[in-house]
Amino acid sequence: MSPGLWQRLLGKKAERPRIARRDALRVHPVRNPNLEWELDEEGVVTATLRRPDNLKSRLIGSFLMAPETRQLKLDEVGTFVWNLCDGQHTVNDIVEAMVARYKLSRREVEVSLTEFLRMLAKRGMIAVAVPRDIVDSLDPATAKALGIVEVRVVEQSEEETGRSSDSGEESGSDQN
Repeated sequence: MSPGLWQRLLGKKAERPRIARRDALRVHPVRNPNLEWELDEEGVVTATLRRPDNLKSRLIGSFLMAPETRQLKLDEVGTFVWNLCDGQHTVNDIVEAMVARYKLSRREVEVSLTEFLRMLAKRGMIAVAVPRDIVDSLDPATAKALGIVEVRVVEQSEEETGRSSDSGEESGSDQN
């Protein structure tokens, strides 16, 4: 029996798989294109979350008389982050934008942003595009645990690839 099965049987949560911080900062949050959302008159995002359409959700939903949809209104900071979850910005880009705009420490922003993005992903509002070199560096069990289900080639900017158009050499910036 696998260790994860024993943990579930004993009621313990399995530890979340981890990737290196520098790699986590390179992923690109992407809004779910099937999610209905709008900006209200105040410029704040309101998203319509739908209950999952599976047997378990239908049974529990009908038993608890839960609505098919519910509204989630983001605050000003959440809306700022949401607008940057466009697949073009990395988590690091969002961190830097938040540090500049809200005058917070980088560490404080990283921790809060990570939890916020995790919540959005758990609710099906976003996914993340993971650079191919990160996916290739993961063992298959970790990739599966992280929910990496499909690998697509995504164009990377010169900055992302670490190459300069002038010299064609890799840059030496390996930040933690």
